[in-house]
Amino acid sequence: MIGMTQIESDEARRIVEAELVLPAGELLDIAEARHPGGRGALGLEFGRYEGSASRYLFATEVEDEEGTVWQLLLDAHSGEVVQDVEMPEEETSPAPE
Repeated sequence: MIGMTQIESDEARRIVEAELVLPAGELLDIAEARHPGGRGALGLEFGRYEGSASRYLFATEVEDEEGTVWQLLLDAHSGEVVQDVEMPEEETSPAPE
């Protein structure tokens, strides 16, 4: 897994406004297009790549039409998919009641 340090929302907003990254909606569209048909994105995180102070990453989990959950990491500037990994079922299943 590629290391990412999460960025707080105020800092993320400034980075988006400075047009250093794509808007979150565009990044979600890219992620959801990779694995269409399910519930779509299940959350998001925005952060810095641990190896570079100027490279921003966008992480999300997306459910496909079969119910499989995928964890995606995108380059937040270009939208390039950096990582696309199927989540183990035990990490994605709801906890028993």
